[in-house]
Amino acid sequence: MKIFAKHLPTRIALEAKNIEDIEFVDNKLEANFIIDGHYRKMDYNENLKGVIIPYTGHNGIDLDAMKENGLMLFVTPTRSKYVAEKAIALTFGLLGKVVEYHTLLKVGNWNQRNTQKRIPWTSIQNRTIGLFGYGRIGSRIHKMLSGFDVDFATIDRGKEYPEEMLVVKNLTNLIQVSDIIIISTPLNEETRGVFDKNKLARMKRKYLINVARGAILDEEALYDALKNNTLRGYASDVWYNYPKGKEIQLPSMYPIYELDNVLMSNHSGGYTETTNEEVNSDLEETLIKLRDGHYDDQLDLDHLL
Repeated sequence: MKIFAKHLPTRIALEAKNIEDIEFVDNKLEANFIIDGHYRKMDYNENLKGVIIPYTGHNGIDLDAMKENGLMLFVTPTRSKYVAEKAIALTFGLLGKVVEYHTLLKVGNWNQRNTQKRIPWTSIQNRTIGLFGYGRIGSRIHKMLSGFDVDFATIDRGKEYPEEMLVVKNLTNLIQVSDIIIISTPLNEETRGVFDKNKLARMKRKYLINVARGAILDEEALYDALKNNTLRGYASDVWYNYPKGKEIQLPSMYPIYELDNVLMSNHSGGYTETTNEEVNSDLEETLIKLRDGHYDDQLDLDHLL
């Protein structure tokens, strides 16, 4: 079985495992399977069977082109659990005012601890958490937060949901019933810019957490909602502007980063001390299954939202 791995360190790590009957090729047009986060119609060859994503998002995959040629799509599971954990860390960090309190105490400011003006933090308990996206990451967030005294809601996508989950028809309904919304849905034509001016205007005194893609929120509308305190707070691991190298790069064309109701992370949700080793083990296991003709782990291309 011939494999093309775009990321050179990944290829080197997998070649070192000496997997029987697995050959790595330099040209993706010779491959039976491609390991990459991107796929376009031009990448197809008559021997290609599928694509393996070593990341979490599949917005770089042309799903229509894959369906047209009957290709299979697989994703390594490791990163999803860590992105879910990052979403929870951002949620607690934002509502708990962790960075704000830390910054004040660094200069000896106790947030007027012994006065009436002391600034409180916000608990998630007795709140409803809306999960915009209930796939690998969203379902993991649900599982991780289930021990807290919170309710959950999500949008009906024709899947099976836990009995305790409130299932609503659309995003407007999700906003209406939620105190906190955690975004983990893929970026596609349906979700791009879906949190627009009108949707954000409905989020008065609510919180947004984003571990999906920045472009799911209209950039200017997000800034205005935060600046005007319509949106009570926003924490995100994903942004609009990314550096191409080692240059300094602010995450948005608007000064979102200057606002006190924002908590930022540098798109590191899936990157832990052990991630790379675990992902390579995932890939090794996946390649062995595919070599042996076991395709049970392929994603349902029609239900990826």
